[in-house]
Amino acid sequence: MGLSSSVIAKTIFIIIKDLEYRQSLVNIFIDQKFKTVCFDTYADYINQVDETQGCLIADIDTEQGNGASLLNKLNSIEHLSPVVFISSLGSVATMVEVIKLGAFDFIEHPFSPDRVIAKVNHAIEDFQQNLKIISRYKLLTNKEKQVFACIVLGATNQQMTEKLHASTSTIEKHRAAVMKKMQADTLPCLVKMLPMLNPLSLDLKPIWCDLASA
Repeated sequence: MGLSSSVIAKTIFIIIKDLEYRQSLVNIFIDQKFKTVCFDTYADYINQVDETQGCLIADIDTEQGNGASLLNKLNSIEHLSPVVFISSLGSVATMVEVIKLGAFDFIEHPFSPDRVIAKVNHAIEDFQQNLKIISRYKLLTNKEKQVFACIVLGATNQQMTEKLHASTSTIEKHRAAVMKKMQADTLPCLVKMLPMLNPLSLDLKPIWCDLASA
């Protein structure tokens, strides 16, 4: 498989305690000229997280916790790299949970080298779009972020005027600014961006509760 230089320039982080299993993955990536960094536990990786761009590959179940606990922590610290989990047939419930938390993909064990490289290549390239969406979201003002949350939760302009204590014209102005800054042509397009913001650990529950009582 031909990989772009921008993909190969990324670092592959691996959290697998089994040394033989881990080395088999390392060998696959070394053959493709990737740099790899390995860790025994989730905590070891979390403690060194910095701005190095790459892809994280991790066991979905460990003695220290499962993939959901890892993603909850990573999302709380704004981890901006795709996460691919090594899964097994017994991990279905956890797989569903980590998808909701932003897991990018899964590699089933046993795996083939070509499949591993293909999934990581796909994860790194596609995650660039997530980073663009995150950058756009950070350009929103605090009030625009509130309006963004209301929009993706399905709130009407009337509900927003009541809960955000703003006039209809002000809400419409903020709404237009949100759509423009997020580069969303339609409401469905904006809603589809929400999962891409998982690394920011947005908490929409308080806003949802307010809207539900409106």
